[in-house]
Amino acid sequence: MVNRFSGLRCRPGDLAVIVQDEPECRANIGQIVRVLREYTEFPDEMGFHWLVEPQSSQPSPVLVGISGKTQSVLVYDNANRAHYDGWLRPLHYTQSPDEMTLLTSVPSKTTAPEFTPVHETQILSCKLTA
Repeated sequence: MVNRFSGLRCRPGDLAVIVQDEPECRANIGQIVRVLREYTEFPDEMGFHWLVEPQSSQPSPVLVGISGKTQSVLVYDNANRAHYDGWLRPLHYTQSPDEMTLLTSVPSKTTAPEFTPVHETQILSCKLTA
């Protein structure tokens, strides 16, 4: 059986963060969306798109095509919308470090320094000045 979503970042049901968008819609970067299903109304040349559901109640920008017009219109709403798979980053739980951790060589887990309590005598020796 062939997985038709092979090679894609997201899968239906995933929560994902928008990591890139059209210049007019940059305010969406960082927004969390739920991936609902494949969006098939764009031509194949535009790449694979998902129908996504914004998880915020805040209206956000979206370019809407008007039938018979060549230019899109920018509207602000909270409706489901199409988003390119390559511009989404799924939020998956994994035991392995993510690619940014690997690229930056930052340890995936850091340990906090030992907590050293302040002794009562040190607190009493503080003086506030006006």
